[in-house]
Amino acid sequence: MEELRRSLPGDEAALKRLWSDVFRDDPEHIDSFFEKLYAPGMAWVYLADGEIVSAAYILKIGDFISEGSWTPCRIVHALGTHPAFRGRGYGGKVLAAAVQEATRSGLGAVCPTEPSLFGWFEKFGFRPAFAAMVQDCSDVEIPLHGSAALVTVRGYAALREELLHGREYIDVELRALEVLERKYRRSGGGLYYLVSDGARCCAAVEKEGERALIRELIVPSGSVYNAAALASRAVGCTHFSYRTPLRQGDESAPFVLLHADSVKTPADNAWFGLSL
Repeated sequence: MEELRRSLPGDEAALKRLWSDVFRDDPEHIDSFFEKLYAPGMAWVYLADGEIVSAAYILKIGDFISEGSWTPCRIVHALGTHPAFRGRGYGGKVLAAAVQEATRSGLGAVCPTEPSLFGWFEKFGFRPAFAAMVQDCSDVEIPLHGSAALVTVRGYAALREELLHGREYIDVELRALEVLERKYRRSGGGLYYLVSDGARCCAAVEKEGERALIRELIVPSGSVYNAAALASRAVGCTHFSYRTPLRQGDESAPFVLLHADSVKTPADNAWFGLSL
């Protein structure tokens, strides 16, 4: 027997097992998500023979700030089907149900973990949006100008809001930012306040081995490379990649897909930034 339904109280253990089987994430990150963000009913699930074999979570990541207005932005998160049940269309059914809710009176987005997945999501009405400049670099040991220091979740959120003033962007909810900060700290990274070439900046850094993954780098003026290298050295890395808002003339890389039924279309330089 097969069934498509919302998640219910008591589904948590099965959902956690499925998440682990699909994504192989750190158990602490999975527990943090369920502790801080999950509530019964926020996932669509597909059951085969009474077992949850596919799921997708609808999460309000924050508000889309544009010209003084706030529009809810929901992401379809952690969409996955158990490896033993793939190729049967279960993921598409779960996604179709989730999209209807995610786009209701707001923006519905997905943040694919691999560019190869963009084409699959486009079949369901998603289109590239919220582009970024993405670079992969090595620190060549040049002298750097500035400093880097860890900052609290609330401190990072306030600085982020200040630096993005005047640009369309997603204002990430504090509870989502807390889950991300825990994840980054466990890896050896964190949320950073930077002073680079005299400018106040911020960076969200995750460590992967000897490489710094700068998930968000906001630099209002001056050298983006200098700020990225400061954040990288702060976590003891000399190899790093970074994602930063577009400046005029930058080559863009798609980061987020937005569903066609969303109520607003962001500007080309709108910033999404952080995603779970």
